[in-house]
Formats: sequence, structure tokens, C-alpha cells
Amino acid sequence: MNADDIDSPNPRPLEIIFKEHLDNTIVCGEVLSELFSNLGQPDQYISKVKQLEEKGDKLTAEAYDSLELLAYSEFIYITEQLVKCLDDIVDGMNDTARLIDICHPRQIENAAHEILANLVSMTEKLQKEIAQYPNIELASIRACCKALKGCEENADLIYHEWRKKQRRVLVLSLIEETNWTEILGVLEETTDCAYHAGLLFERIVRHRQRL
Repeated sequence: MNADDIDSPNPRPLEIIFKEHLDNTIVCGEVLSELFSNLGQPDQYISKVKQLEEKGDKLTAEAYDSLELLAYSEFIYITEQLVKCLDDIVDGMNDTARLIDICHPRQIENAAHEILANLVSMTEKLQKEIAQYPNIELASIRACCKALKGCEENADLIYHEWRKKQRRVLVLSLIEETNWTEILGVLEETTDCAYHAGLLFERIVRHRQRL
């Protein structure tokens, strides 16, 4: 069965859907990195990122369909929020690619590679934890959330230091600075989504252990 089979009468386990979602997001991050390295010929990479975002939408819809078959509970509410965060991560990558398509920057900023590396690392950490579900130790996901927080704070610092440098040294033209402020801002906000996904997954694990 593949990600397009969302109308199946026998829904797949949520952990399988989540794993595919994160697998897809990691590939999307790799393509976005290739886009950063090929700004002179961006179209094929922008198109590929969009395709992966659309695949993420299908997996999100499949997860919501599966949840609708269950009786409403605190677990359902938390899981719905996790689904949204997972979708927001791949959406953020696509939004970054779309901004590059709009702004058409001439050269990459190192901060973009650095923030994206943090984001992909966060996604990989989430992938590793969800692969253990439902037999996951609470200590494991708590340690993961701590690591995610560190990555998110590092991304925020990179963005802050980049903006400070632009204002003090005037490295870029005003238009280029404005463009990259928006692009990097979207990337940094997407690391927030990855951190929140980890916190929600921790809540799901704690809820399951109370049952």
C-alpha cells in the first residue's frame, strides 16, 4: 500500500503514517538543500519540493481520516495537533522554496544552510523516536525533546546573528536583505514546528502510559 491509498477501508496504523510523513520530509529537506546550492537553475528543485509537500498533504489527510474512525478523546486531540505540526514542517520547507522562486536571490546565505541543517536534524530525531512507538520509553522522548529544544534555539541564534550582522555591517543590498530576512524567518519558524511536534509526541507517550 502506498501513500495515495487514503480511502482504504482498513486504515494503516498512525505510527506508519507518521514515519512515512517524516521520511518524506527528510527527502524534502535534502531537495531544498540542493536548491540552495543551485540558485541559478532552481525550477526543478522548486517543483520537486512542491511534489513532496503535496505527498505530505496526502499523508496528513490519511492520518485525519484514521482519527475520525476513533472515539473522540484527549488522545485524539493531541494526535490531531501532532499531525498538524508534521504537516507544518513540510509546508515550511515548501514555503521556503516558493519564496526563493519569488525573490530569486543571486547567491545563498550560509545561514540558510545552517538553519536547514538544524531542521533536518530535528526531523531525523523525531523519525527515530516515532519508529519506536508504541514501545517507546518516556525517558527517550524526553531526551529527544531536550535535543530538539537545543536545535531550535541554535536556529534562532543563527537567524538573530545573521540579522545583526546585516544591520551593523551592511553586507547585502536593502532588497536582498529584505528577501533573505523573509526566507530565513520562515525556516526558523519551521524549526519551532519541529520542536512542538516533539512536545506533542511526548504528551502522546505519557497519555498512553496512563492507560
